[in-house]
Amino acid sequence: MADSRKKTAAAAGAGAVAATVVGGIVGSSNESQARKVRKKMKKNTETKRAARKEDVRAGKNNLAKMQLRELQNINSKDLNLQDRKIHRELVKRQKDIIKGTTPPTLAKTAAKIGLKSIPGVGAFLTAISSKPAGKGSALRGPGSQMRYGGKVKKR
Repeated sequence: MADSRKKTAAAAGAGAVAATVVGGIVGSSNESQARKVRKKMKKNTETKRAARKEDVRAGKNNLAKMQLRELQNINSKDLNLQDRKIHRELVKRQKDIIKGTTPPTLAKTAAKIGLKSIPGVGAFLTAISSKPAGKGSALRGPGSQMRYGGKVKKR
């Protein structure tokens, strides 16, 4: 009996040792697996972040192109000297954005041309562009009297 107990104890001990060794291998495998997963997740977030940056850059580029087109449609002969300076600087600013370089701040640009401030492109376009005279003042088109049930004025 003592012999069989010794064999059982030895087998149990050997089993425990084997389980420890296997557990260590499996544990290290899980750790390396976890490391791989973390690395993959980090790579995915980096690529998503880069893709978002590209999307933002493309959006800014498209907006700058549209604003540049609108600025170039303005005839500088119709502007006074101060507005011409602002117009020229805003055009340069939009071209810098399209190139991908960071333009100087509006405050720095204003100081460069001797002004206290420069309006943004949208504000400048709004101030310069012609304003509608009001509802029903147009002879034809969306604001005309015909749209609102009246007769067209004849001149």
